[in-house]
Amino acid sequence: MIYISKGIVGKGSTTELVQVIRGGRSIYLSGREADLWLKGRFSFSFSQTAEEERTLHHLVRMGLAEMEPEESNDTRYQILTRCICCPAKAAKRKIGLSMGEKTVLSWLVNAGIRLSTAELVYLIENKVEAGPKFFYPDNRQALVEAIYTVDTITDNILENQMATAGCRDRVVQSILSLLKKKKLLIL
Repeated sequence: MIYISKGIVGKGSTTELVQVIRGGRSIYLSGREADLWLKGRFSFSFSQTAEEERTLHHLVRMGLAEMEPEESNDTRYQILTRCICCPAKAAKRKIGLSMGEKTVLSWLVNAGIRLSTAELVYLIENKVEAGPKFFYPDNRQALVEAIYTVDTITDNILENQMATAGCRDRVVQSILSLLKKKKLLIL
């Protein structure tokens, strides 16, 4: 199974007990749970045994991971559509980032709303320029109207449409690279 972890490591974490903060609550993990969660913290990871799969299912039920049975570019996208990508405190500094990473990070940092993976893919696929016209809370309505039209407003239609977008894999790779560089958090 392929998976990615969700949540933030809390200051109360130790080597034996990992504090994960998600949704305003703290959950403490130890043993195999902590090991699996930490493996999926900065990238996709894989369960290796049936026991790890059972533990992974438990992490998913607790809301601390998202998983799919098979690994592919499609499943990586599907997993990320169920996650919230948030800029980390270190996100303001863009030194050493590729152009794609800078674009994704700019949208995530400056948009007046939390953008989903599908919304990011839509913006980049449709070459919507990341700029003041769509940035900050005062312009969130303009951003929402740029993304959601008659063709994309129906439930889950945007996620399904963007699953076949030409830039989908590049956006997913940029998100994963930013996560690895500790510029993003997955919630």
